[in-house]
Amino acid sequence: MLKNTANSYGLVSRANHWISAILFIGLIALGLYMSDLPKSPEKFELYDLHKSLGIGLFMLMMLRLVWLKMSPNPEQLSKTKFEHILGHAVKGILYLAMIIMPISGWIMSTTGGHEVSFFNLFTLPVLIGENETIHEIAEGIHSTVGPLLILVVLLHIAGAMKHHFVYKDNTLKRMLGKK
Repeated sequence: MLKNTANSYGLVSRANHWISAILFIGLIALGLYMSDLPKSPEKFELYDLHKSLGIGLFMLMMLRLVWLKMSPNPEQLSKTKFEHILGHAVKGILYLAMIIMPISGWIMSTTGGHEVSFFNLFTLPVLIGENETIHEIAEGIHSTVGPLLILVVLLHIAGAMKHHFVYKDNTLKRMLGKK
């Protein structure tokens, strides 16, 4: 079953979710690790990897948005109105972050005079040339949103665990493809 139903996630949504989750957590970990490294060839190789993975996550996010129009997600299994709103807010923040972080990283790189390539297969165009002011703004966005996302990811995981272990409902099972 590729498409979502009223009660379950299809293969496309589940694959996108788990690949995005792995990339997202990996990008956060890699970003934190890279930021403390001294300038070196290794650091620049890690930056290139970070950029490539970020582009990949952005492409998955764009596919996710298109897929949501073709195959809407099943309704949340919320116990209270507050949890329902919180669940939608957390998902919305994660979606927004998967758009803001790659775009701010792209702007940060190009305004700092660095190209953004996807595993050397193609290079993104330079939308804004070197510009110190815009570079600092993009860097501020990227470095501020990153740590906040750790909290949102943890909240998302905590919500899934609460549904699975406390409510014993099918929230996590649906994303794992189990009945």
